[in-house]
Amino acid sequence: MNKMDYDSSLARQSRLAPGFLKTMQQTMTEEKLVSTLPLKELWDAQQIIITGCGDSWLAGIAAKPVFESVAKMDVKVMRNIEFTRYLGSKMLGYSPNTPLVIAISISGNVSRVVEAVMRAKHYGANTILITNNPNSAAAKEARYVLPLEMPQGEYQPGGNSYIASTFALMQLALRFARAKNTVSPLELDAMQKGFGAYADAWAAALPEMEDRAFELAKTWKDLRAYDFIGDYAEYATAFFGSAKVLECFGGYTSYDDSEDWCHINYFLREPETIGRVAITNSDTPSFGRMKETLKAVEQLGSPCMVVTDAGKGEFASSFQVFTTPKAPFFWMAPLLQHIPFDYVAGYMGRMKGVEDFRHDVPVFELLNKAPHRLTQSQIEII
Repeated sequence: MNKMDYDSSLARQSRLAPGFLKTMQQTMTEEKLVSTLPLKELWDAQQIIITGCGDSWLAGIAAKPVFESVAKMDVKVMRNIEFTRYLGSKMLGYSPNTPLVIAISISGNVSRVVEAVMRAKHYGANTILITNNPNSAAAKEARYVLPLEMPQGEYQPGGNSYIASTFALMQLALRFARAKNTVSPLELDAMQKGFGAYADAWAAALPEMEDRAFELAKTWKDLRAYDFIGDYAEYATAFFGSAKVLECFGGYTSYDDSEDWCHINYFLREPETIGRVAITNSDTPSFGRMKETLKAVEQLGSPCMVVTDAGKGEFASSFQVFTTPKAPFFWMAPLLQHIPFDYVAGYMGRMKGVEDFRHDVPVFELLNKAPHRLTQSQIEII
């Protein structure tokens, strides 16, 4: 099989991802970050709530560790529907500019995101919108807008757009950290240089990684289902991979953390027909628990792909271990660690003859354009 005969948008985005990250760093200037949120309002923020839908929500989970470990901030990451319809209004605006609500939407026109910004403003919270569309409906409602300025290119299914959202959140966290003096100027400089070094390491690793992913796609395309496992920020990567299964070819998929997997997904029938994908790194506190979980995967006889910065020797010899570059700082890993399975999902979709977002099926082609799905759902301020 010729790899390029099965090329996909996700594969093309993955090839560009390291360079894309460096481009985003060039456009995410210090001046832009400083103008996004005045220093007084930054200091006022006693709590941060990050909210979004789909990949945007996952970007919040992926970036949560840098807010907590570097900026020392109290952070909640909430799905839009949870924030807009269920969070008690007394949790919004209980102190000046607190909480700071960071909403994320590439288009800025998804109804739940607009609703989230409007509700936060209505009850007195401060708001920032991260978006690629500063003229969008949500941007008009937010007090501050952080524009991504993504270059022209392919962004569906979300691959590099996810990198952009996650990177923007990480940069906001570092602005908090420096302003609150939880990092020194030298430490901040090392972190900023770390992004570029991480991108360069990935650029060098990609050709071999893509070839391996293509070979794995050939053997995995006919599996019955795909089951993803990850903890904390790596849970975002796991969930993201599961989403790509649906977006690329509508496959059956599930996701869980390493502990609950042993309680629940362990019992899925016909385990030999389920591809298991685990994301774990050597310095994550649950690394030992993940290895125990993967012992159970091995005993069940499931095909397994492990995405990790650890060596192959840490895992069963039957597993497909994709050892990735080690992030200069542990919290950077989610920026690019989704790439190995992005390749696999993109190639499997093309091998199965399925178009992204099911445009090959008339009912999906019709309903994908239905405005009420995402952009014209009724907005309610509760």
